[in-house]
Order: sequence, then C-alpha cells, then structure tokens
Amino acid sequence: MKKNSKEIQKVLQSYFDYIELKLPNLIEAYYLYGSISLGAFNDGFSDIDFIAVINRELTEKELTTLKEIHKELHSKYKKIILDGFYITNKDMESLHNGSIPSMRFNDGKFLGYTMFDKNSIDAYQLKKYGITIIGQKIEEDSYTIDWNILTSNMRNNLNTYWLGWWRACKKFPSSNYIGLLFSLNMVEWGVLGVSRLYYSFKEKDITSKVGAGEYALKEVPQKWHKIIHESMRLRNGNKKSLYKSVFKRRKDALDYMEFMIHKCNNLFQ
Repeated sequence: MKKNSKEIQKVLQSYFDYIELKLPNLIEAYYLYGSISLGAFNDGFSDIDFIAVINRELTEKELTTLKEIHKELHSKYKKIILDGFYITNKDMESLHNGSIPSMRFNDGKFLGYTMFDKNSIDAYQLKKYGITIIGQKIEEDSYTIDWNILTSNMRNNLNTYWLGWWRACKKFPSSNYIGLLFSLNMVEWGVLGVSRLYYSFKEKDITSKVGAGEYALKEVPQKWHKIIHESMRLRNGNKKSLYKSVFKRRKDALDYMEFMIHKCNNLFQ
C-alpha cells in the first residue's frame, strides 16, 4: 500500500478489533480503493474508501451495533473518515448483472440503503486499483465495467451536480457563494473536481485530485495555472496562498469551472 500512513493502520486496526469483538465472523472480504490505492492519501484531507463484503444479512440489532462501531471510530479518529459500502457475498457475486443493494456509511453515520452499480466510478476504481486487505482478491471478481455507460454517467454528473454546484456558488446570497470566498476546501473541490472528470473523459481512466491538477496544467492555457496551483496547495501541504484577494480567487475558480465544463462537453461534439 503506497504512501500509507500510521494513522490509516491505526484506524483499520481499531475497526477490525471492534468488528471482531462486537460482530465476529461478519466480514468475508475487505477492500480499499480511492486515494489510498492511487498513492495519494493525505492525512487530514483524504477518506478511507472501502468495500466490505459480509457473509449475511444484518439483523436490526446487528445494524445498530455496526452504526455504533462507526460512530465510535469517528469520535476516536476525527481527522480520518471511513467512507464505504457493505455488500453481502451473495449480492457481490451478482454484481456482473448490474446494480446490487448495499449499505452506505460515511463520516461516522449510516446513510441508508443504496444501489451499488457495476458501471459506477466506485466499481471501476475498486476493480482496477482496489487493494485487498482480507478475503478473495478483487481482481478475481467476475464483473466488468462498460466504459461507455460509465462515461455517460459521468457526463450526467458533470451537467447536473457540477453545473448546479457552480450556479449555486454564483448566486448571491447563498452559503455556497460565501463559502467559495473563504474556504479553500470548496475551491479545490470545484476546481479539481471538474479537472478529474476531464482527465477521465480524455484518458478513460481515473486519477487523484492532485494528479488531475497536474494533468490540467498540461492541457489548459497559462491563465488558469494560478487557480489550479492554488487548489493543489491544500493537498500538497502548502499553507501560503497564491492570492492576495479572496474575491479574485473566487472569480478565477468559477471562471475555470465554467471553462472546464464547456471543455469537457466539447469532447463529445
């Protein structure tokens, strides 16, 4: 596991200790993907993305126990968030057929039941870059990803979520409008988020946020380089801003997002 940190190991060790103590013999396989598998994990900013394959349907009592485990871990390790899905082994074996049910946990909370789709970006990351912690190696799973469907899903995400997010940041007064002035997290979320989609559309693959920023620097005019570097500095641990004015930074972030949304859509014309 590249660029692994002692914090990841501590969180995972605590997690498995809790599971073994309170829900013994539940987990059949456990996989990591996301920033950890891409070698881009950043303490304090990155989540631990996981897929847990369990050997049975949970009873209400067991689900309550699992909720308590995640809540306790979040309380104990506030800087590192567990973000993932629980899928039964029976459903995992059917993933090649399409979508399967799962339970989603994030930020110490149970987010409910959702469908895990074989043509999602999560399934793609898991299949190509997933790290097997316990159980059957992920590359031995039988499902395959249809990149055309995945691309269509990402285009829809671009023109619904990201376009909507951009519009919300432009609307005054709104929490997004204010947030983009003062939160570097929001700046890098927007700038590097659309950059990652552009990378995926062009390269038919995925990359980390920093990887997307580095790729964009080679693809876009020099005028956008400052806001890209500004967005990457949070991930790279650089505390000094490249901007004297938060208003100029906000404008550059919005203008860059607008530019990249058009640039992404132009790839399909």
